Amino acid sequence: KISDITPYEGAVALCGEISNIESKELRSGKILLSFDLYDGSSSISCKSFIKGELFNEVLSRLKSSKGIKIYGNSGYSKFSGEIEVIANTIVESGGLNKAIRMDNSEMKRVELHMHTKMSQMDAMTSASDLIKRAMSWGMKSIAITDHGVVQAFPEAMDAAKKHGIKVIYGVEGYLVDDGVPIALHEKGESLDGSYVVFDLETTGLSAVNNKIIEIGAVKVENGKITDRFSTFVNPKEPIPFAIEELTSISDEMVIGAPTIEEILPDFLKFCEGCGLIAHNASFDAGFIEENCRRMNIPTDFTVGDTVAMARLLLPALNKFKLDTVAKALNVSLDHHHRAVDDAACTAEIFVKFIEMFKARDVRNLDQVNEMGRTNEDAIRKLPTYHIIILAKNDIGRVNLYRLVSWSHLKYFARRPRIPKSLLNEYREGLIVGSACEAGE
Repeated sequence: KISDITPYEGAVALCGEISNIESKELRSGKILLSFDLYDGSSSISCKSFIKGELFNEVLSRLKSSKGIKIYGNSGYSKFSGEIEVIANTIVESGGLNKAIRMDNSEMKRVELHMHTKMSQMDAMTSASDLIKRAMSWGMKSIAITDHGVVQAFPEAMDAAKKHGIKVIYGVEGYLVDDGVPIALHEKGESLDGSYVVFDLETTGLSAVNNKIIEIGAVKVENGKITDRFSTFVNPKEPIPFAIEELTSISDEMVIGAPTIEEILPDFLKFCEGCGLIAHNASFDAGFIEENCRRMNIPTDFTVGDTVAMARLLLPALNKFKLDTVAKALNVSLDHHHRAVDDAACTAEIFVKFIEMFKARDVRNLDQVNEMGRTNEDAIRKLPTYHIIILAKNDIGRVNLYRLVSWSHLKYFARRPRIPKSLLNEYREGLIVGSACEAGE
């Protein structure tokens, strides 16, 4: 079996079906023939050197053969980084004896998530072959949901008529949540008002299951840094080794520090009358809000996100991590992943963003949010989430085509993006569901 071959196997004899035949003429006059061989257990790349005068006949016979048997030498290729076989002997065969799978369930399912070869890097089967198999299994209908495209629909429609099966037309789209404002719970605060720019270090990523181990904060008033707040927090549990490596914060450094129950009221007093600003604010604010909830403290904070601001003001960047944004703005970041240093860096970034907003005649958080809602460049920078969209009638099919068209023509950036606001606008006739992955 191909799956049993090791880099040191040496001489091998294999039997299987071929695909992806390519050829290249060498200086010696011979032709280097390359193809993939599949034997039911795995696939392997094969090469063979063919005399020029024999090449056309060999190529024709290989393409028409149901299968082949080869004998040659296997080895590790430094060029491809994979095991390959140099085939010295090639014999035509009758192909593989494949066991045909059947669906013996009394109640047949309806597959609502199916990719054809129109899905880039995610499928190799045609729509007609999928529909033929579904029909042979007794299915009454099947949904075609390729990644971001609908090119398989004509072939699927013809195959459905031929085999008497219903096709549900859909797409696995790349949804962008453009409905999240840059500043949550904003109350029209002026950019010249008072803000606390803060950062947390924690024992993990879950606000529910993990603990805060450091709080760093910087107060910004009238566009200038005026005060600082910094403290370790005793998590009352060991700090994981990976977190200690990342932050350089050890158990010894927090053992004598106050607990979150002791320090949170002091931090909130420092923040009194101020909006909160953080880089990737949903993470840091999530920990603060969760601990406030446990202590029955109201959480109607105004929370602004410098990541969202960076997407809006620095569209040339591809990534918006703190160190990337700091470098773009020539802001120093001495000790990344330490709360007080990250907070100070974020504060300097926020001060520069205030000036950039003012240059665009944006002077309060309400205008910042409005600018974010209408900015196509920001939408192209937002993370995407996989979503299944199915058309349940002709209106839905037309709306599906609209979404796919706009996702390619207006919002494309590495992949065709569907803004949530656009989906809501053309929601009629569509069924929306979750998909296979969380996103990018």
